[in-house]
Amino acid sequence: MLRILLVEDDPDVAAVISALLEYCGHHVTVATNGRYGLELLLQEQPQLVITDFMMPMMSGLEMIEQARDAGYQRPIILCSAVPESHLPAHRGRYDLFLMKPYSASTLIKALENLQGRV
Repeated sequence: MLRILLVEDDPDVAAVISALLEYCGHHVTVATNGRYGLELLLQEQPQLVITDFMMPMMSGLEMIEQARDAGYQRPIILCSAVPESHLPAHRGRYDLFLMKPYSASTLIKALENLQGRV
């Protein structure tokens, strides 16, 4: 079981992803914007973060940048409908990119691949 922080501003997407992750046995905390996500990340130190790119208050990339600068070393998955090649330079700050929409099996496989780094 992983402690996962899901940062997603779309309530429907957040509900589906958190339900899937909880069904798989993980504990999920949801933040609805990047600023709140960063606050929870720094307070709770989850084992893994899954974040959307485009969100209010602070983008996923900005949140990741600030988390890494604050010393957070655990895996981060960035998700977006924007192709990775069109995102601003990330300088390797996230561990995995998932293109939206992604399947449940793609997300589960990504978690399995990153679990050894938790």
